[in-house]
Amino acid sequence: MRSFLKPVTLGAAALLSLTSCGGASRQDGMTLELALTTARARPISGEAGARELVNDQGARAVLTRGFVTLSSVELIPCAQLGWKRLLRQLSPVGTAWAHHSVTNPTRMDTAHVVNLGGADGTVLPLGAMHPPPGRYCHARLHFEPARSNAEGLASASQGESPVDMVGRSLHLRGTLRTGQDGEPQPFEVSSQARASVDVLLEWVTLSEDTPHAQLVFALNWDTWLDGVSAEQPPANVDLVANVARSVVPPSVEEP
Repeated sequence: MRSFLKPVTLGAAALLSLTSCGGASRQDGMTLELALTTARARPISGEAGARELVNDQGARAVLTRGFVTLSSVELIPCAQLGWKRLLRQLSPVGTAWAHHSVTNPTRMDTAHVVNLGGADGTVLPLGAMHPPPGRYCHARLHFEPARSNAEGLASASQGESPVDMVGRSLHLRGTLRTGQDGEPQPFEVSSQARASVDVLLEWVTLSEDTPHAQLVFALNWDTWLDGVSAEQPPANVDLVANVARSVVPPSVEEP
């Protein structure tokens, strides 16, 4: 029994050492650029404006202003979850993981207030990460209230109807018609809710042979009002959760 346990303990220690040393360091030369765009998830019949939609309840809406705060993006290595589970079983002590570090090279913490004023397909650069080489299978996107240093606050505070997005994760304004013969009614809703989503990545690998890549996420904005109806006005629906669910797995491109 003793001869069996000894190599297992040493193996766990070695894995812990490799994980803690390799996961937290910035890897010079490896660059992953992040960007965001907007798109429709559903076709809309008849003549429709650029920000006109029909939700899953049949309600028709026109968004005249829209802002959402993407607070951070985190990369998750393909084997991370499996190794974490194994190491916790093998090691009697707790393990500190690099994603809790303030200077985590696999996490972009620069918040962006995304403005729906642009046309679909317009690409908003989010910044660049310099993660360790490896294969990354998921990205975790967090939508949270904006702080005073978020990018894009100025775009929300301009115009005839300025919006202060500090402390807000979402703000939508427009008209809504919930019945076939009903008149469009104005609405305005803000939220401080938080939501996160894990998005599957398709074979994102950074190595000496492929040290640069770009991920372009998309938000299907025409699903943000899903669940809204005559019985459920926008203020009663978790719209930030709708935003998180609207994230489309990104395309991987050379920058």
